[in-house]
Amino acid sequence: MVTRDELIKTIHQIIGEDLIAKANNVDENANGIQVHGAEKVTKVAIGVSTSLDFFREAVSAGAEFTLTHHGLHLSSKYLYNSRLDQSQQAVLKYVFAHNLTIAGYHYSLDAHPEIGNNATIIKLLGAKRLDLPYFESWGWVAEFDKPENVKDLAVKLAEITSHDVFAIYGGPVEIKRIGVCSGGAKPARETMHEIYDHGIDLHIAGEIGESGATIAKDAGFNYFSAGHYATEVFGVQELGKKIKTHFGNTLEVEFIDVPNPL
Repeated sequence: MVTRDELIKTIHQIIGEDLIAKANNVDENANGIQVHGAEKVTKVAIGVSTSLDFFREAVSAGAEFTLTHHGLHLSSKYLYNSRLDQSQQAVLKYVFAHNLTIAGYHYSLDAHPEIGNNATIIKLLGAKRLDLPYFESWGWVAEFDKPENVKDLAVKLAEITSHDVFAIYGGPVEIKRIGVCSGGAKPARETMHEIYDHGIDLHIAGEIGESGATIAKDAGFNYFSAGHYATEVFGVQELGKKIKTHFGNTLEVEFIDVPNPL
């Protein structure tokens, strides 16, 4: 067992206070503690997104503290005239009834250069992350030591994410430089120019829009969409490993998978 505040302090030390401060300037979604619950913690439930299903599984597993990539939907993006919708009310009632601590780290776990979603995908693909932020600093640019076949990379990414890859082959067959940005990351305006300016052979994201295929082919780059949820399971799990290493047997850490095919 550890104290809630000791756990929060450790999480922020692992992620880095500077990155969290930046996140809270550039991201309207949660990058920190949203609800303070029980003062004593025996188990942390980690996951991608908050939902009633996730919280029910967390409580069933004995967790007092939850840590997700997508926190509670309480930003202005999700509120209308300061009113909580039925989903928000149902989730908050459950959270308060079970005295849960809710932590969400959105930008922080996308942009982190070591344990973030994008840095981890790059590592698993066998590329080397460059010191070059991507997609308005949410992702990273990386390179392979030797060019990789684009179709082989599609197969590898599907294995890594356990998700089908929607592949648009609009660029070179041999891939040297990739841009990786998990989640939405549909290129438009400034981010389209980043792809060109950084010489990206392959853009990897979690989503693609209706016009994405045409844009990629017309602009001459490859585009892989591997699922929003599926590309964002990595950061929380890497953070969970570091939390477990720090606290050892005094704290349980469990990843709760509530799959979303999108």
